[in-house]
Amino acid sequence: METLLSNFKIGHLALADPDALGLPSWPWRTILITSAILSYLTAVRVLRFRALRRIEAKYAAYMDDPYRLDYKQAQEIMHLSMLYEFPFLFVFGTQWALIKSYGIANGTRLLVQTRQLCDPDKVGKRAEDTAVFLVELLAGDPDSERGRLTTAKLNWMHGRYRIAQGDYLHTLALFVLEPQLWVERYGWRPTTTLEQVAQFVYWREIGHRMGIGGIPDTLEGLARWRVEYEKDNLYYAPENRVVVDAAVDMFLRQTPRFLHGVVRSLFVSFIDDKVVRESLGYPDPPAWATALTTTFFRLHGFVVRHFFLPRARPLDPVAKPGPDGRLYRSPDAVAFEPWYVADTWYNKVVVWLKSGGKVSPGAKFQSRGFLPEELGPAVFEKSAKEPVHDQARALEEYIKNRGSTGGAGCPFSFR
Repeated sequence: METLLSNFKIGHLALADPDALGLPSWPWRTILITSAILSYLTAVRVLRFRALRRIEAKYAAYMDDPYRLDYKQAQEIMHLSMLYEFPFLFVFGTQWALIKSYGIANGTRLLVQTRQLCDPDKVGKRAEDTAVFLVELLAGDPDSERGRLTTAKLNWMHGRYRIAQGDYLHTLALFVLEPQLWVERYGWRPTTTLEQVAQFVYWREIGHRMGIGGIPDTLEGLARWRVEYEKDNLYYAPENRVVVDAAVDMFLRQTPRFLHGVVRSLFVSFIDDKVVRESLGYPDPPAWATALTTTFFRLHGFVVRHFFLPRARPLDPVAKPGPDGRLYRSPDAVAFEPWYVADTWYNKVVVWLKSGGKVSPGAKFQSRGFLPEELGPAVFEKSAKEPVHDQARALEEYIKNRGSTGGAGCPFSFR
């Protein structure tokens, strides 16, 4: 017993102070540090694919034919990419889907006429409203009253204008294909066929609820349709450049003036398709800008895959209801202007820091929150209320009668 106690004390002394026994200290410290690093990297490797394995196990019966998914199942799978695995690239790809849609002159002429995306006083709200619509439709519950009102308001606004079905479908195709393209190029892993088809199935249902007809039956068919449509409809018009310049100027608001030229070059480098660049009226980017952006995104994917543990839970960007029943956005969700962010000290500090001290929540940015039927230009807030609620009730019947079948069949008619 005395021998055991003696050995224990010697061992403990050696670990606590190796120099006390005349042992070199660096091997022990090196071993401990190396073991900790290896343990961490092993944990990253083991846990990094855990969420994907779980979703594939849950939907194993659909792996051979993911098109059998209904839209609710598809949304759950889409959330794996959108809110857990690749939120940064998913959001980035969606932003560039919007930018690329401005290469279709029919749409930009309308945007210039309404001045919603070229008036400096309106462009910020239009951008934030677009983000709210997308979050509500993609991250929220499209079947809830809130989701139906959001869809109905979107349809009501679009229904006021003569927009070609092809332009609707082209924008939908970009929303499906662009995030997948960005993840495929720069994500820490490629998306699976199950994930890709799930995004298509869910967007197809959203398209049907927006009254978009002619959606191809498969993801591959949608990609082919986009290519054919762009052959005749993707070309330069002055309005294209006006709308995109307004978007660039919005990005530059938070950038020091001496960096504006650098940011413009980086912006153009994100538009990797020469035909799209020409349709927007932009020149080819300088080689250094392309090299810098490509290196950044590839390095980001490598570091996330090998050195970052997966996030503890999916992101939750959906606006939260307040005690008054209105919906309030998180300051973290703000891109340019703090629309619908409550005027609290915490939110003021967060937005002030994000904007470099340029903006802060307040009455100017409707800090009293929002209701889905109020989204969009303020001038239509009162006139839209009754027809939007009527259409939301019609959507409820549509969902009961056909919406739960997975998106097959005729689109909802909102005009």
